[in-house]
Amino acid sequence: MSVEELRKQLETLQRSHDTLLRSLAASNGSFGPSSETTNIPGSGIKHRNSDAATAVFADTSTLSGESEDEDESYFVQDELPSQSYDHEHLREHLKKHDFNEHGREILSAIITDRGRLKQPYLFPQGSGPAEDRSHYSHYQVYDVGQDGATTLIESSGNENTSRAVEAWHSIKDINADHSKDKKAVGRITIAREPSPILFGALHLAMHNAFDMDELFRHLVQTEASSAHMYRAFHQDLRHQKTFFFTFEYYTIIGEECLPMQWQRADNGKSSESHVPLSRCGAVVALALYDNSPRRIRNRGRRAKTKIGWVQNIWSPWQVLNIQCYPDWRAATDTFETGHRYLNGPEAFLHALLTEYRDARKRYEEIYVRVSKLVTPPLGFLFDAGMRDRRLFEDKQFTWIRRYFWAHQTLGTVNDSIKSMVDSFEDTFTEEVWDGQSKTLWPLFEESPRNDHWKRRLRLLRLQFEREMRELRTLMRENNERREEIASLQNHLFSGTSIQESRKSVELSDITVQQGRNIKLLTLVNLFFMPLTFTTSVFGMTNMSTDPEFWKFGVTLTTVCIPFFVLVGFLNTDSGYKLWHEKTKAVWHWIRPKPKPKEIEGEEEAFAPSPVGRTLSAEESMRTRLGQGTPNERNNPRLSHPNIKSIVQAVSESNKTVTRTRTNSVRFEKNEATV
Repeated sequence: MSVEELRKQLETLQRSHDTLLRSLAASNGSFGPSSETTNIPGSGIKHRNSDAATAVFADTSTLSGESEDEDESYFVQDELPSQSYDHEHLREHLKKHDFNEHGREILSAIITDRGRLKQPYLFPQGSGPAEDRSHYSHYQVYDVGQDGATTLIESSGNENTSRAVEAWHSIKDINADHSKDKKAVGRITIAREPSPILFGALHLAMHNAFDMDELFRHLVQTEASSAHMYRAFHQDLRHQKTFFFTFEYYTIIGEECLPMQWQRADNGKSSESHVPLSRCGAVVALALYDNSPRRIRNRGRRAKTKIGWVQNIWSPWQVLNIQCYPDWRAATDTFETGHRYLNGPEAFLHALLTEYRDARKRYEEIYVRVSKLVTPPLGFLFDAGMRDRRLFEDKQFTWIRRYFWAHQTLGTVNDSIKSMVDSFEDTFTEEVWDGQSKTLWPLFEESPRNDHWKRRLRLLRLQFEREMRELRTLMRENNERREEIASLQNHLFSGTSIQESRKSVELSDITVQQGRNIKLLTLVNLFFMPLTFTTSVFGMTNMSTDPEFWKFGVTLTTVCIPFFVLVGFLNTDSGYKLWHEKTKAVWHWIRPKPKPKEIEGEEEAFAPSPVGRTLSAEESMRTRLGQGTPNERNNPRLSHPNIKSIVQAVSESNKTVTRTRTNSVRFEKNEATV
């Protein structure tokens, strides 16, 4: 049994478990919602402080869609505006609409090839594989009636019709058949991996309700997941009526799946040493058709728009979900469980919850594959060769590249998860869940209908909080795995460093041995050098041919012995140092340094002035002022002219002050006498 089949069985059991909890809760009316809450440290999530089962039973019993006392008037009753398009409408729309750069990038296969728009059929014909890969596209379209039940819209084409044509026939008409007694109050459209022509069909069918150019831009741009829900004060009427979440995360490319041309993806194939990833994204959007929205004033001090319009949640609606995932992991039975939807926000929240669950499944798969990529297998404990390969790096840097990629990938995944969690928690605050928000789905009055909607919201909130906890747990596991990868990197660096140190020591020994060999070779050459010189001299042609061996012996002795002594003397450190000193002394004796020329008058002019280092401060000052010994007074160089001028100026000022004081005293005495 494959992993996918096991996962499907697990999901089926989970749904059965939830249904059983609802039935048990409905049969026991004594359970009530707990008022005590507590915060999970570091998570920002609140959960019930009482028994978990009691909390689930309480909210499930009060919010169950299978409740028998549910009034039909609680559901939306107004019909969706009718619309109908045909093949020529689509052709003209693709020709004349001014797409932005992101729309042109998505529709490049159609817009750049103008000849295709002139063909009689825009969609691929036949049920086989298509060039634009539209046979991989999957769609689901549901009409929601006045009782909240969903009806799957299926094409009435034959078996040879392509999947793209079936999707077009399902989305082009809304309430176009006037013979039907029951009209749709809501429409749910899910498009998975749409081909370019299906993107164009969605643009035509939805452009009156949604700003499709805006949605295409968020699909193409590489940005974090974000929420666009508080749009009551936008100038564009479509923005005031629409709310959407955009998701940006990563997935493992599935078999026989190719990312779209505008998606960033890995070109490699899946293997034991590689995990091919692709950037993927989705948009979940809600449009409300409120013909008489409530007016609201913008109280912001720097608000550009003073007046906004709040949509009524009980008006007709559409939910659009575009998924661009090159894999097979998307849930396909979200709206096929028999649940009845009160209004558009509830269907929107269910689609949003499904996206969070699908994202968690994809993130868990990435975690498993990355862990398998970097974690040693069980045979690591018993295989020495495998341990050596993990401990020491090879020439291709296999393991350090693998560790680096895994460490960075899990960090990027955590950033993506955090943006998804933050987008939800920043948007759906307490006042939104209580219906007290002024711009996002407010409830302006107390009524059984609104109370029933609040009870429904309570169950959805519990399910969302569970998904947020699961995502935060996955973030924590990713961080723990990153720490393990960092530890493996450090071990690899240590082992490789030790290996390099050993090789350096071995190379040092080889270098020392080579130095000894070179030294030995040099000594041998030096030994034969004087012998070669002597034989060269006596081998000249102008020498006497008479054999006189004593001359040869005397020359050999005279040349070789001093040379050998000199070489042996210089071969030691002490001998070389002594030779250097003696040679330097002899050179200075042969060529002594010249003395500098003495210029008359300059020696006395540039002679430094004596300073009394041993004198006291007072004696030194007297010496500088020329008040010392007669010899010192007669020497003008001992007197500092600047100091003398300063002292004279101070003395004159003191004399002036003394005269002034004397005159003042005399004047006071004269006055006293008088």
